[in-house]
Amino acid sequence: MSAIVTHFGFDASKEEIRAMSMWRDKKYMQPMVEESLKGKYSLVKANYIPLLFNHLLELLQLSSHLLKEFKEKPDELGKVLQETEPKFSVFLKYTIHYKHNEKQIRKACNNILFIKINQENLARRDTNRLGMSDYFIAPIQRITRYCLLMKDLQRYSNPPDLELDKALKAMTALAIAMNNV
Repeated sequence: MSAIVTHFGFDASKEEIRAMSMWRDKKYMQPMVEESLKGKYSLVKANYIPLLFNHLLELLQLSSHLLKEFKEKPDELGKVLQETEPKFSVFLKYTIHYKHNEKQIRKACNNILFIKINQENLARRDTNRLGMSDYFIAPIQRITRYCLLMKDLQRYSNPPDLELDKALKAMTALAIAMNNV
């Protein structure tokens, strides 16, 4: 089980951090921030930035925290997730923000600079040819992936891992809450 957790914790968290950092720093957010600073003749309205990238910093911090914890405690996935459970509320906040602002997000995504940046990134290999819509949905899908992993790990736990079971129940409740937004 340790090898599975190590693989999951390191690879998934590293990839999540890499993708969100790319989303924030180089590919989407930073070019849009720079353009919005041009003022009156900017191709990007300054109010699009928080609309599109809300909760991104919190998600990055949580992923970094999990990566550190998985590295330090590779055999204690259930305990790590259970102890970190309060921080997972950022996923619900992200989902509520996304659902509540879906119309405005679509409008912001129709911005001429955004479309140009998105088309460039869809063609790039280092972005795995992912567009902004793929990045928008990734945090929402993360909780479901945690649930699937924990179910798989439960099958290989002998004796049953009670902390993993508690963490799975909490993550499942979060996934249901996110789905019902």
